Amino acid sequence: MIDLKDAAQFLRVCETENLTRAALLSKVSPSTLSRTLTKLEKELNVKLCYRDQKGIVITKAGRLFERFAQDSLRNFALLQQSLAQEIAPLKGTLKIYCSVSASYIFIPRLLSELRLLHPELEISLETGDPANALDFLNHDGIDFVIAPKPKELNENIELVDLIAFPLAMIAPRNPAYPLNGLDYTNTLDNIPMVLPERGKLRTDIEDYFKTHKAKLNVLSQVAGHEAIVSMVALGFGLAIVPRIIVDLSPFKNDVIILDKKDLPDFDVALCHLKSRSGEPCIKAINDLAFNIAPSFAQDLRSRKLNNF
Repeated sequence: MIDLKDAAQFLRVCETENLTRAALLSKVSPSTLSRTLTKLEKELNVKLCYRDQKGIVITKAGRLFERFAQDSLRNFALLQQSLAQEIAPLKGTLKIYCSVSASYIFIPRLLSELRLLHPELEISLETGDPANALDFLNHDGIDFVIAPKPKELNENIELVDLIAFPLAMIAPRNPAYPLNGLDYTNTLDNIPMVLPERGKLRTDIEDYFKTHKAKLNVLSQVAGHEAIVSMVALGFGLAIVPRIIVDLSPFKNDVIILDKKDLPDFDVALCHLKSRSGEPCIKAINDLAFNIAPSFAQDLRSRKLNNF
């Protein structure tokens, strides 16, 4: 019989492909985790992964068990929530702050699942610039924010990873104001760029240019991510944005995506104040997000929003 704790530890192995890191996240020693892997392989009579000095490689059988473990843990968590709801139904209103695009991507799924599990719990939504999102956790009335995941997390914030979007460099297809004589296919140096005013995306772009030892030419700055695509479409420069922002934009056919395969991913998370983790309503949303997060990428593909 498979132990759910063992299954959860195996998911950490799949996530990190590193025994030491997975053990740290699972809060066990590497030797204990190694014994757990051996135990699972013996129970299933298959090889789940190969281990060497470079890391861990998950086998085909391991990937099948990974999906089984995800489904099992998700179903168990939903069962726990349903049982808890029978004892004490959750009531009240929680307020989420996020960007307009995030409200299209994540909120419908969260609300539909919430209605099934906690029909008397309401969600109120406020939209705005994602660069400021984490600051809103200190504002009155904001319980959660959907925000870019910072490289260094404030110790007062707890988060659930939702999804990682690929970044894309975009250029105007038929600009109203042509960028005459600009060869942006072979060089990054001095390309006129449209950048967000602040936030993680801005930092990621600056780091990308530094990595390539290219001079960043900031032609214009925009609050929020959605307007960047329209600025590029009009010919005011090039930009780097999450690919999903392009796919959702009414200007998506007016820009082209350049072949830049070394751009990093853009991680998005649901965040709340750690000091509120024990509140029943906060815990309910946090647990729900954790359970459905692995399916967001598949959900987006089924809606044909991300043609990566």
